[in-house]
Amino acid sequence: MTQPNHFTFIKNHSMTKHYVSTFLCLLFALGALEAQSDYSEYGGKVSIGVSILDGFGIPVRYVMGHNVAELGAYSGTIIEFQDDEINGIYAVPMIGAGYTYFGNRFLKQKKRVNKIRAHGIALRVNQILGDYSTTIPSLSWAQETFREGRTNKSFTFELGLQYAFANVVDRPVTIQNSVGIRLRCQWNFYLR
Repeated sequence: MTQPNHFTFIKNHSMTKHYVSTFLCLLFALGALEAQSDYSEYGGKVSIGVSILDGFGIPVRYVMGHNVAELGAYSGTIIEFQDDEINGIYAVPMIGAGYTYFGNRFLKQKKRVNKIRAHGIALRVNQILGDYSTTIPSLSWAQETFREGRTNKSFTFELGLQYAFANVVDRPVTIQNSVGIRLRCQWNFYLR
């Protein structure tokens, strides 16, 4: 029985040269676009913000070029189920730390207001404290948006996956490990 070869196109050298040259042209074009889009006046070194959906709280961010480190204090929500019915909804204290890498900022033209955007990837770990102690690591796509002309205010949206690890096992209510979708909206105010 023969295994299919998924790399048969490599045998055709002219096609390979075509793919390589197309790829190099795309890289050159992207490099030229990035060189033309200098929006370094947007943002700053430190921001404080308000975050919702992934816990309500106050994050503080430190920006080093494309890299963003973040710490925050939040109020999370625990929904307790018993026999497939909601037994209680509780607000719980939560702390979080994260790292985001953003690509270059670019201009997104809109009908009403132009926006300066950057896409990136975010790694986070949230820790619920107290009786419902749970560790929640996540990986998300992130987008930071500035309105054109507003250099010290931005909006960040994150969408990704998270996994909740229960840290407490000897308690009357069992907390189960679970996979979930992570959504986060955050308004950032840069301090100059």
